[in-house]
Amino acid sequence: MVLLTPIVAYFFITGGAARRASLDYLRTLWATSRGRASLGERPTRRHAFRHLYEFAENIVDSMIVWSGDGERIRIDERGSEHLLALVREGRGGFLLSAHLGSSDMLRVLSKQTGIVLNVLSFTRHAARINAFFDQLQPGLQMRLIHFEPGSISVALEIKAAIDRGEFVGILGDRVWESERGRSVAVPFLGRRTRFPLGPFLLQATLGCPMLLSTCVRTGHGSYAASTELFAPARIVPRRERAKYAEELVHRYAAALEVECLRTPYQWFNFFDFWRDEADL
Repeated sequence: MVLLTPIVAYFFITGGAARRASLDYLRTLWATSRGRASLGERPTRRHAFRHLYEFAENIVDSMIVWSGDGERIRIDERGSEHLLALVREGRGGFLLSAHLGSSDMLRVLSKQTGIVLNVLSFTRHAARINAFFDQLQPGLQMRLIHFEPGSISVALEIKAAIDRGEFVGILGDRVWESERGRSVAVPFLGRRTRFPLGPFLLQATLGCPMLLSTCVRTGHGSYAASTELFAPARIVPRRERAKYAEELVHRYAAALEVECLRTPYQWFNFFDFWRDEADL
């Protein structure tokens, strides 16, 4: 990984927005008593460089997986019995995750458990990327679904996938501009910030189970994956969905906070996460 150092140094110097976002996040961690225990010392630019370096190492491992050489990556998993139980019953659901560790390692998890995984993406090139996946690894049980907020066709595509017993991966820690109207402010690492309601409203509407899944890097070519039941199958009445979704957002933010404190350099949400704090 020696070659990564000059590459990361280049992006560290030129990527001012990512560097500032990293420092803001690390200093937010440091401002809490548990964060100080987790980091060990007050964050400086050196710590932001380490944060970006960790991200680069995750990207390299992802490239290894997508090249078809996933055997070089070791994943110690916990909680896959929740997935396997649903697979045996022919039931699908949501796999809720975050910009934590490597979401690409879900591809390894899907191979190990035999699930078909669809990942919601905001890119408009989902069809092209899927075609590329087919050429790279024929038979890969993983597809991207282009997500357009408010789109009926996308909602029907998600429902059809789940009805087939497949899973839909979705990230819950980024509020896109088009989704700002469907977000809620909650405490996170001692500060208030916005989280999207969309993933949780989808779960409430479709009534399928939602599993919380994380996969963080623990060393050279090694990861620890965890899956747990986050919300059981239940169709929530329309009048109760907003309150129900907000409750899930609070739980999700609390769970993400625990992971950030446990692995502080593995959260790769490099943007101004608390930008609306003054207005909340």
